[in-house]
Amino acid sequence: MDAIDDAVGRILSIKFKLGLFEHPYVEIIDDSVRFLQPESIEIANKLAEESMVLLKNSENILPINKAIESVAVIGPMSKNKSNLIGSWATLSKTSDVESIFEGLEKEFQGSIKFNYAEGCNFDREDESDFEEALALAQKSDLILVCLGERKTWSGENASRSTIALPAIQQKLVKELKKAEKPIVLILSSGRPLELVNIEPLADAMIEMWQPGVAGGSALAGILSGRINPSGRLAITFPLTSGQIPVYYNMRQSARPDQGKYQDIPTEPLYWFGYGLSYTTFSYGEVKLSSDEIRKDEKIIAEVEVTNTGEIDGKETVFWYIADPVASITRPMKELKYFDKKEIRKGDKKLFRFEIDPMRDLSFPDTDGVKHLETGDYYLIVNNQKIKFKLVD
Repeated sequence: MDAIDDAVGRILSIKFKLGLFEHPYVEIIDDSVRFLQPESIEIANKLAEESMVLLKNSENILPINKAIESVAVIGPMSKNKSNLIGSWATLSKTSDVESIFEGLEKEFQGSIKFNYAEGCNFDREDESDFEEALALAQKSDLILVCLGERKTWSGENASRSTIALPAIQQKLVKELKKAEKPIVLILSSGRPLELVNIEPLADAMIEMWQPGVAGGSALAGILSGRINPSGRLAITFPLTSGQIPVYYNMRQSARPDQGKYQDIPTEPLYWFGYGLSYTTFSYGEVKLSSDEIRKDEKIIAEVEVTNTGEIDGKETVFWYIADPVASITRPMKELKYFDKKEIRKGDKKLFRFEIDPMRDLSFPDTDGVKHLETGDYYLIVNNQKIKFKLVD
């Protein structure tokens, strides 16, 4: 009873502080002034644009050149709304979602003519609309091919035997290649995709994920150049489904020089943390406040990053730790910290990471007990690998 009284007392204290005894019921507010308010849409838009990842941009085909007069918008995701919401969207309404096509028309406001053709369904075998799509592509300056997954293809109890797009969608890209016009591939999915067959056909690719109600504007802003893409992959994109599982923090292979497969490379298509920008960044030398650290001390790592391009942009610095020799097999590298900052063109920013030995260098055993071992460690940033030592 004492334990129950103590627990109830803590609950009642919180209720008193919240004023629930004076005002036990929340105010009833009409949905029209409660949901989808301008400030909420603005936040949703910001989250969408920050998460979209520019995967490929050959010869800087993006952002869309101002000389472009007509764009063919083709593919089952072009005007689709429900699948942009994603699988966990019980209370959402399709009518509240901005489609890719709507976002494009709003962004460019008549400066570019957008012509639409569905081209194909998500997963059927009907190719009857290919002819119309190809004709549209041939009379346009640029082709946006909007492909991806239905929202039910990922999420709980939604495993699939392959993460490649259905054959009909891949065939559509191959058909549109006949137009001999630049192809920008827009992908909407709830997971990484196998792109080995269609990546070579695209001049540029953007993974927009399942961005929700404001995804259309966010994508259009990236395509126009109003937004400089800054998203990075939070998961690795395998080259083929057969590479799975593949992830950045794998353990070292016993025979790393031999590779894992006879028919494909060991390297995935895009590693965790990958993502392009419309500008370029240069990393200075990573510096440590000390190359030796004791278990009860901390050291500071710093690196200066310069925007060497022509426009402002955001860069994310990933700080990895590697333990090459330990009493157990450790991952080849582990992400311990990351930081994203906006850097104006020609400007530079200093990124810092405080290394705490118990937090950043230790490993747990099967009982969850952390173990911290002395010896050599590596700090990995961009393409730099800096050695330091943990001592007693």
